[in-house]
Formats: sequence, structure tokens, C-alpha cells
Amino acid sequence: MTSTFTIIESGLGQWRSADINEDGLPTDLHFHDDIAISPLEAIFDARVTSVDSNLDMAFLDLGGALTGVLNFRRARLLVKGQVGSIADCVREGELLRVQVVSEPSALEDKALPVTPRPRLTGRYAVAELGGARLNFSKDLTHKATARLKNALAPLVKDAAVIVRARAGLVKETVVADEVQQLLAALNTPQEGPRLIHAWSPAQKALLSIKTDDTAIFTENGTTLSTLKNICQKSWPDMAERLHLFKGETGASAFEELGVEEAIEEALSARINLPSGGWISICPTPALTAVDVNLGGALKHRAAGEAILITNMEATMALAYHLQFQDIGGIVVMDYINMSAKGSTRELIQLIERTFRGGQVPVQHTGISQFGLVEFTRKRSGLSLRDRLEQARGPVPRIAALGLRLLQKAARIGKSAEPGALIIEAPTAVIEWMKANDLLLDQVRETSQRTVSLEPASSSDAFIKAAK
Repeated sequence: MTSTFTIIESGLGQWRSADINEDGLPTDLHFHDDIAISPLEAIFDARVTSVDSNLDMAFLDLGGALTGVLNFRRARLLVKGQVGSIADCVREGELLRVQVVSEPSALEDKALPVTPRPRLTGRYAVAELGGARLNFSKDLTHKATARLKNALAPLVKDAAVIVRARAGLVKETVVADEVQQLLAALNTPQEGPRLIHAWSPAQKALLSIKTDDTAIFTENGTTLSTLKNICQKSWPDMAERLHLFKGETGASAFEELGVEEAIEEALSARINLPSGGWISICPTPALTAVDVNLGGALKHRAAGEAILITNMEATMALAYHLQFQDIGGIVVMDYINMSAKGSTRELIQLIERTFRGGQVPVQHTGISQFGLVEFTRKRSGLSLRDRLEQARGPVPRIAALGLRLLQKAARIGKSAEPGALIIEAPTAVIEWMKANDLLLDQVRETSQRTVSLEPASSSDAFIKAAK
């Protein structure tokens, strides 16, 4: 097996792929959803159902019970010249061709954001609705550009086509076939709210591979056959890179290669560092907070040395998890305060080296007087945590919930209504009340009633009259 490679795993409704580096670590994790699971990047014909001038948004019916939302900034692409509001761009009942550009976060519940300028990215070319033009990657040779221009120029009439560098790896007829496919999807006649184009999970898995030379493995013959058929038909330069993964443990490829373990670690409350310290990654609606903790790093080390080592390991861990978890937006790292100026300078130098030249650019500030560094990274979709977990609301403490129920029982117990006091609560809360039986005795004494504790999924206190 080669030193770096991509592993593709097929699945029901969702395929996954992971890049494995020369050290055997999974560095990039990608999810490739069926259109029924996620409409991200799919193209729809959509009908405008309402235009809200106050919000400067238009809401659209995408068909299939899906709702899209078009903001004013994107709606302005539809008109030339100056416009004052969303009402100057679209009107109710209008039919638009749109593309889903992002998904709502798990912290949110919104319509799907769309753009009225769909853009389809293939392996060899990118096509976008708009004025006719044909551009070529600067990495193509003059000879390759000339032959590709001759083949593609007759096809480009009412869309923009950008030819990618890897188009030089195959015959111009192969590139022309892909361009025709992309343009056909963009120019399909409008017939009402419906899906126009979406790549299959297998196609998405192949398109997500950024390199043009590393091997591609999959763990079963059926998946390998599916991928080879796609490559032979559309992307022939990838066909010879496809191989069957031969594991040694009998476990799935993602388990044997440590991908599942990496996912479990990424979602854990704390991520351990080699020195004995650890970090925690906590997403919020506004930003992602990362806390650095010294933990057991002080063992056998001076305090200053332990703090610097932990902060440097935390930086390396953050770089890895930003990429592996695909965390975007604002990220604030709370480093352990360092008193020595030399240590601060050394940490800043490491941060600059670590985040220089990544696939997705990461910008950062300096270290504030409180030990905070702000990073920004472009969002490309749902993060790993957003994809696999849903944020839960605040959960009341057992003691707090138990006290509230006892106080309610004591209050209603003073009423003239006859009957026994019933307290319903989860088992853990009932056990807490039993352990604090003096509080229960006070309720019985003040109410002069019998009190019954009954396990239930909900919580309440009420009077139940005797039959």
C-alpha cells in the first residue's frame, strides 16, 4: 500500500471517504450524502412563494417539501444596475433555477440558502450560468490549452466554463463530454419546482479527491466495480488508481485505519495531548471555543516548560482538528498564560508555521494579554460535530429539579382540595428525594398529607383524590 492514499467506504444513503497520510493518520474526512439526505450543491427549479421586503429575503418552493431562502445579496445577481430591495429582484410566483449553497447548522432550523447563479464543478471543468466565456487554468501548457480550446469553444454559448489543470491529463473528447454534461444540467428547460441535478454519493466521493496521483482504495468488490464504471465512463484518468483494500484484522477499513477512532476522539469532551495536557473543543452559535488545560503535563517538568509544551501541542492538535473536523468560522483558543516573553515568541512562531499554506487558509491574531488567539477559517459545510450530533438544551441539575418539585408540592399541599400529594419525576430525581428524606418529611408535615413518589419521564407535583 502506498504511503498516502484515500479510502472510500460505501453506505446506505451516505458514502464516506478519508485521506490517510504518510504517518497512517486520517487527515481529511468527507461525507457524501444522497440527495434524500442532503441537497447541498444540488440544483433545483424553484418557485418564489413569498417576498419579504422587511427581511430582504425571498422564500422558494424547491419541490419535494424543500424550502429555499434567497437573500438580497444573492438576488442582486439577477438584475443589472442599482436595486433597492429584494422586491426589485424577484417577484412572487417567478420560477428560478437555483443551487443550494449551504446547510443549516444543527444549532439552527432554517430554510436552505440558495443562489440564483448555479455553479457545477466537475473533475476537468467548472460551469456556471451567466455570460458565455471560456477560461483555462494557468497551470495548463500552451499546447494543451490550444487543443482544448478548439474542442470546447463550440460548446460554450450561454454559460461560463473554466477548464481545470487536470484536463490536460486526458483527451480533449473526455473533457468535452464532461462540459456537455455540466451545460446540459444548467440549461435544462424550466418546468416547475423540481430537482435538476445532483451528483451521486459515489460521484461525490471521486470528485472530493484533490490529488491526481495517490491511490484510491475501497473495501468491497461491488463498490470497486461501481467506482470503476464511473471512471471509465467519465473520468478515465482515475480508473487505474482504484484498488481493493485488503485488511489484516477482519475489521472494516475505517476501523482498521483508525478513522472511527479519530471520529470518536474528535467528538469527546477532552482530547488528550502527548504531554499529559488536553484540550476541549466547544462549538457555540457564534464561534468555536477551544480551551487548553495543563492536566498532568507538570509531572517531571518545570512549570514554564510544561506550559509551553502543552500550548505547542495544543496548537498542533488544533491544526489537525480544524482540518479533520472541518471546523469553520471564528475559533478562539484559550492558551495557558505564559510569563516568559521567549515562550510567547516561540509559540507565535509555531502558530505561523503550522497554519501557513494549508488547503483551506487559516488566519489568526496575536496572543492577547489574556492568552487568547482568534483564528478564522472558511466554512465549507457542516462540521463533523454538526453532522453527527444535535445540540441539546440546558439540562436541569437533579438537586435543583428535586427542590422545585418539593416546593411545588408543599405549596399546593396547603390548598383545601382533598387527596394525596403525588410527585412524578425521573428515577434519578426520586432517588435524590429519598436520600433527602428530611425534606420529604417537611412536605408531609406542612401539608398534612401522604406523599407518593412515582417514576415518570416528565416531572410534576399534584393532588390526587382518593377513589
